[in-house]
Amino acid sequence: MLICTMALLMTTLGLSAQNAIDKAVDEYSSIGKSTFTSAVERDPNTRKVLKVVKVLIPTDMTISKLRKAFFSEQENGQFSLMSNEDEETMTLTVETEKENRVYMMKYTQSGASFKDAKVTIIIRYK
Repeated sequence: MLICTMALLMTTLGLSAQNAIDKAVDEYSSIGKSTFTSAVERDPNTRKVLKVVKVLIPTDMTISKLRKAFFSEQENGQFSLMSNEDEETMTLTVETEKENRVYMMKYTQSGASFKDAKVTIIIRYK
């Protein structure tokens, strides 16, 4: 019983990262002023999806909601924040029983403003 509860909890935590960050990406991609691409890699024999790569590049807008989504999910996977003088990169890796997800956002910081972002989501199915 305890093992089932733990497995359910871990699955729920992984899905929450999906929900917050994916929701923010969907929102930014649908409001315009952004470029969104998605590519699917399939097994040529079975046509089963092996990997999905999504890239969002918002233009002429701040990325505060995207940053908040990443920070709100940092406990749900392996999170890192690397920064240099004017550029930051956030990475969140979430592993579940069925898939591995890597969320990465690179952006520039100018004073209190964050812009010039690129969000990459890589979903690798097991």
